[in-house]
Amino acid sequence: MATDTEQLTFPASLEGWWYTEPAIFAEEQRAIYGQRWVCVARADEVPAAGDFLVREVGGESLIILRDDEGALGAYYNVCRHRGARLLTDAAGHCGGVIRCPYHAWAYGLDGALRAAPNMPDWRRERWTNLGLHAVAVSEELGCVWVNLADEPGAWDDDIGRQIRSRMGSDELMSAWAMPSLVTGTRRVYEAACNWKLIVENFSECYHCPSVHPELTTVLPEFKRGKGTLHQAGYGAAYGEDIGGFTFDGRPGLPPLPGLSAEDGRRYYGLVLTPNVFLNLVGDHVILHWLEPIGPDRTRIVCHWLFDPAVLEAGYDVEPSVELFHRTNLQDFAICERCQLGMSSRSFAHGGNLVETELQLRDFHAEVRAAVGDAGRPR
Repeated sequence: MATDTEQLTFPASLEGWWYTEPAIFAEEQRAIYGQRWVCVARADEVPAAGDFLVREVGGESLIILRDDEGALGAYYNVCRHRGARLLTDAAGHCGGVIRCPYHAWAYGLDGALRAAPNMPDWRRERWTNLGLHAVAVSEELGCVWVNLADEPGAWDDDIGRQIRSRMGSDELMSAWAMPSLVTGTRRVYEAACNWKLIVENFSECYHCPSVHPELTTVLPEFKRGKGTLHQAGYGAAYGEDIGGFTFDGRPGLPPLPGLSAEDGRRYYGLVLTPNVFLNLVGDHVILHWLEPIGPDRTRIVCHWLFDPAVLEAGYDVEPSVELFHRTNLQDFAICERCQLGMSSRSFAHGGNLVETELQLRDFHAEVRAAVGDAGRPR
């Protein structure tokens, strides 16, 4: 029989209450999603002046729109007069103004107050402080990112730094030319689990042999459970008899023009906290972003991005889409199983991280640091 000194010990994960407590979820929304750069859309979802999207980030409703100069803006979806919600549609076109349905205050595409009924003309010169409250917005990788912090840091210091840490250089990431890619398929999933469980799942491949039969057939080294996040600039090679990144290994699409022949047959996975996953392969990119809904519910938006010439030529992209669609369903189902265990008294002190999962410790430390004392059980 093993003595106490011979017992196996592993680094601990987050405790179960991190995944179930409403107060912790609310603090994460404030301290993480309300302070970091968060992806909310593809830039081509707002192609023209007056086009808008409404997104929720950190518990706040935001308007994303393009102005007459083609620049993106992001504003709180709240009228400065009496606080009415300005736009309720998820997307649309507002023309040249956003008009409040309550008292008809009207705002330009730059967020400035343009009209307020029955206000004396002489007050117009004092309207400069009555525009919509803006939040920081950046268009990077062909995506729209927002940051609600009062003093947001640079996107490159947050997301850009994470990309370089994973890919080893900006040059390797730029080979996929993400701003030039277009969405071939978009799917929205909803998983009955905490958002952090999904981040953790995408951060390790220890589960791949038992959960992802199709993926491990295409990427046979994943059968060893190691993944690609352990080494900067590392991509997993396709199997020798695999034709492309498709659900059954059949040949895929024409390769993206900027890739080397070697990178055209490799998979690179990136986890960009707090809410983005990128999966880079030889002929397309799979983009996920997370939208936390509650302590035990998360919406996941997934775009399959292709060279526009491939879509214009009428290539069948479904075999490529199907591989990661199956992977997504498998991942979200297993994360939902984990959620069922988070409220158990047996998980009150957390679980155990094996060697191939140790990158999760950085994410856990990031969450603990942001939430602070609010993460302690009451």
